Amino acid sequence: METWPYAMLAWLAENGYEVRHEDALDAVALTRDPEAELRRSGLDEESLTYLMTISDFERERAAITRCLASRQVSFAPGIPDPRLLPSRLHAGWLPLLSLDAAVLARRDRGGFEGHMVLVTATIGDYALVQDPGPPARWDWAVPLPHLATALRSPAETSGTITYVRSTTGYAAPGPELRSEGAP
Repeated sequence: METWPYAMLAWLAENGYEVRHEDALDAVALTRDPEAELRRSGLDEESLTYLMTISDFERERAAITRCLASRQVSFAPGIPDPRLLPSRLHAGWLPLLSLDAAVLARRDRGGFEGHMVLVTATIGDYALVQDPGPPARWDWAVPLPHLATALRSPAETSGTITYVRSTTGYAAPGPELRSEGAP
């Protein structure tokens, strides 16, 4: 079975991180009636059928319940706005974007290719993206409007940005610090 991000969000919350999950889907509504919530989000019938087939919504319901119990995860239903990335980064959040990998890479695709990237900075109208690939692209400068297009695939109502920050005061090293062997 494919998974949704909720178990990861619960783990982050249980291990010293504050999480703000901005998603076109309402996580609480997804626990009550997954099919109705997916329909409300504007997915086409093929995508809806696919997600209903590959998802274990009982497991996802349990993970969402863990998130809510932690009090470190907040769910913000609605279409996230990537224009807020600079201010959120400045406030100490690290944004994880769930988007379409083929659209991001500007290549032909046979359908939605779910993928997650980390944005570590914004410079003017560009986001500095850490993409595990394949192919891996580190410190990849992506125009913010193009990042928004990849975020909105497969539908204009699509989009998920998960903001994470430490509650213990640890700050990750900036891009100028590299671990041994890193590109």
